[in-house]
Amino acid sequence: MSSRAEVVAQLSDLMRRSSTYALFIHQAIAERLGLGMTDLKCLDAAHQEPQLTPSRLAEISGLSTSATTAVLDRLEKRGFVTRVRDEQDRRRVFIAATGRHEAEVSALFEPLGTAAAAILEHYDDDQLALITGFFERLNAMNEELISSKALIWKNR
Repeated sequence: MSSRAEVVAQLSDLMRRSSTYALFIHQAIAERLGLGMTDLKCLDAAHQEPQLTPSRLAEISGLSTSATTAVLDRLEKRGFVTRVRDEQDRRRVFIAATGRHEAEVSALFEPLGTAAAAILEHYDDDQLALITGFFERLNAMNEELISSKALIWKNR
């Protein structure tokens, strides 16, 4: 039987490998769409947050405001997103996915989604709830690390 430390080390290694493979898959998809990796992930953020603002995108991505503007300019030029003024506060701008490339993006991600769904079929509802809780906490931790810039600028 493995010790807790060994299991945690193995899990850490598996998460790192999974992250690496996910990055490679997303990079290949980004290239097929004619986008950079950061552009693809910012597009994903626009799909996930309906009230996404450029400042919120900068916060969750860790990008500077000028880099965020450059990403949005590229995505807008290619027809992936549009900037929409807030009706109540005209100074505020939201980023909205246009949906023009939705079929192409979905087709590229379909094999990944199908394979992941097949893996999840091996788990019962309680196990899925445990996995979901783990990823919710992991995502919250990642968002905190990015917004605090703890990983990049610590000790500077």
